[in-house]
This record gives sequence, C-alpha cells and structure tokens, in this order.
Amino acid sequence: MRSKKENECDLKIGRYHFGYVCEILPTRNEDGSVKEFMPQGRYENIKGLPLNKYGAGPYCEFNIPTNYNYSGVYALLVDGEVKYIGECQNLSSRYNMGYCNISPRNCFIGGQETNCRINNLILGAARKGRAISLWFMPTEKYKKVEQELRELLGPEWNRV
Repeated sequence: MRSKKENECDLKIGRYHFGYVCEILPTRNEDGSVKEFMPQGRYENIKGLPLNKYGAGPYCEFNIPTNYNYSGVYALLVDGEVKYIGECQNLSSRYNMGYCNISPRNCFIGGQETNCRINNLILGAARKGRAISLWFMPTEKYKKVEQELRELLGPEWNRV
C-alpha cells in the first residue's frame, strides 16, 4: 500500500506521493524523558465544563516548520507505519496552533478533542522511543483525498 523511494524524501500512500516535512520531536527533560504537560488547570472554567473524552492528558509540546502554509493532506507515521491521515487548510497552522501545544480550553467539552487525542498518542509513541514523522501532500482536493486514504488504510489513530 505504501512504499518509500530510496531518497526517503517521497512516500507513496495509496496512489499519492507525500513529501517529508519533519521528525516530530517532543520537548525533553534533562534526563531525556519526554516533558509532559497538564494545561487544564490554567483554564478559568467559570461554566464548570467537564473534561472532554481526551482532556485528562498528559500532553507533550513540539513544533513543525512554519513554512508549510498550504492546504493538503498529511500523514503521521510511527516507525514507518501510517498511523493517522488528516487534512488541513494550512499545515503549519494546523500543527503549531493545534496538535503541538494543547491550549487549556481544548481539554474541556466544546474544545478541540482531536488535538488532545493526537497529541496524547504522539506522547505515548515518543515515551516508547518510536520514530514519529510527518509527511504532506499539497492539494486543493484535501477533503476528498483524506477520505479516500482513510477508507483505503483505516489508520489506527483515525476515528471511524
């Protein structure tokens, strides 16, 4: 279903070619362990909202390059296996303002549940020393391509 070319700058997923963006490298403590965060306490929860299904954390922090201001489809791989397929209007914004740094509000009902879930899954993989990489294919047909690839692959981290 997927194959890497020799130069490892191109990844074929289904019938599409993705380019390598970066390795996902969560912030680490001095001892080398992944630094974990619990941002929920920083939210002034005046409405008494409960945590969302994935809001308990913990979470990690990381960044991706800021120059991917394109719409398209992205793939998260762990040890070379596609774990998640997503779509976006702007890859750098989607990650750096979404998955990379969980805002306190997103931990509660009505927040961005997916950000919490994916960040926590990345944290789990990083704790185990797995290689996590981000791949991207720019396209204006990102919703259609994402749906096609999710149906084809059924990635473990995607919800059905």
